Amino acid sequence: MRFLNLYLRSRQVPTALAAAFGAAAAFWLVGVGSPEHARWTLAVLAIGFGVAVFGAGLGGADPDLERTAAFSWPPRRLGHILAVMGLVAVAVAATGMAPIEVVLRDAFGLAGLTALGAAILGKQLSWCFPLVWAGGSAVFPSMSEPALMQALTWPTQPPNSTIAVVTALIAGAGGLLAYVITGSRR
Repeated sequence: MRFLNLYLRSRQVPTALAAAFGAAAAFWLVGVGSPEHARWTLAVLAIGFGVAVFGAGLGGADPDLERTAAFSWPPRRLGHILAVMGLVAVAVAATGMAPIEVVLRDAFGLAGLTALGAAILGKQLSWCFPLVWAGGSAVFPSMSEPALMQALTWPTQPPNSTIAVVTALIAGAGGLLAYVITGSRR
């Protein structure tokens, strides 16, 4: 239990958790009384912000120390990202701004993009991929044709969009795999 407490504090999880739940509440307040599509867009932004704030904790203070640890980091990295996905999904699902299928799909895909950002850009810039994608999807209207636009705006697509689900799975699994294997870039 002591290790878990130290790990959570060193990865700034309490602060990120407060920010993620605060963002979900703030976006919910903005969306009260708005049309359904506007609430979905706000939910996407809340998920994007929620997973992005956890990005700073995807690497430790001393990367060299982590690399020499006596235990294996990949299972811990996997658990960390899965916990981020779950916590952000719970925060946004509790607001009821979007259907649960959309919230789960977007939380998985955008958390994977955060992990990919940590693996490629480092923990300081891990927020770039999910916020740019969530923000871009919020700005551009959700289109069903052509398929490329449906893939690019996957966070705001309806729950029955196969292309959106596949794109989210690729983004989520790719980022998860990259981060679990390599960790955060120095």
